[in-house]
Amino acid sequence: MPRFSIIIPTYNRAKSVTDTLESCFTQTFTDFEIVVVDDGSKDNTVEVLQSVDDARLKIVTQANAGPAAARNTGMDNASGDYIAFLDSDDMWYPEFLATANQMLEQNAEQVLYGQIIMDRGVGRYWVKPDRVIGADESIYDYLYVDGMFIQTSTLVMPAHLKTSVRWDEAVTFGDNDQFAIDLWRTGTPFALLPKPLTLYADIMSPDALSQLPIFGGDTSAHTNFFDWMATQKEHMSEQAWAGYQARFESVGMAKRSPMKALKLLWAANRAGAMGVKGAVRQALQCFFPAFYRRLVDQYVRLRGLPLSDIQR
Repeated sequence: MPRFSIIIPTYNRAKSVTDTLESCFTQTFTDFEIVVVDDGSKDNTVEVLQSVDDARLKIVTQANAGPAAARNTGMDNASGDYIAFLDSDDMWYPEFLATANQMLEQNAEQVLYGQIIMDRGVGRYWVKPDRVIGADESIYDYLYVDGMFIQTSTLVMPAHLKTSVRWDEAVTFGDNDQFAIDLWRTGTPFALLPKPLTLYADIMSPDALSQLPIFGGDTSAHTNFFDWMATQKEHMSEQAWAGYQARFESVGMAKRSPMKALKLLWAANRAGAMGVKGAVRQALQCFFPAFYRRLVDQYVRLRGLPLSDIQR
């Protein structure tokens, strides 16, 4: 039984999955297995995976069902004490698992997550989130009032939680929030890794689910998350609900009902879930998503950090 099971869902990632795997094989802590779940790729991803010669790699194939289903399949095939998630276009630094293991030796029953180094393809980088969730803080306030972030490729959890916490297969965009929220609601404490150890690919691409607000903001692939969030409203403060609607629902609403989108931003501002500057940024993201993307890319190009500074 390995210490860690690394779950990697993949779909048409023949060009990037080997780099992701290499970031696993170069870990300084080596007691792990890798469960790659190919979600019905149409390219040669499976052939690329089969060419990798390492006994720690387990390849599982399934008909295309989405990343949530692939992660659930990965968890079902995992045998480690802890489950770590890694997307097939992201990478870890070599000490990721060693750092996680050290923290888990101090407290075995906790969920770990970390800061990400955002690679927007501009030669400089951004780190988020700014802080760890407080011991008594609502995850809804953390995510939707303060605008923090829990990214999938930084998550490590006790394996026994896989029987009670699953990825909702009806959710595509926003599934990282769904899973983190359901983990938090088990009462398991969350802890932040002490330094950013995950390189997150955030380069403009129409097939990246994280960029659905740009390429498909009014499609069901983006809005199915809203149905799941409606089930959470009773657990959320009014401030968190207003912040969520402004950060997410306003995007898909901007095209079909601009005034309603603006009202959501105004409501979030009045509730204290979003400042004036934040509301202006969100309005740009809603109504001019491609322009907003280029604007942020330029900002990171000028104000972002080189990797050498982040990894000191």
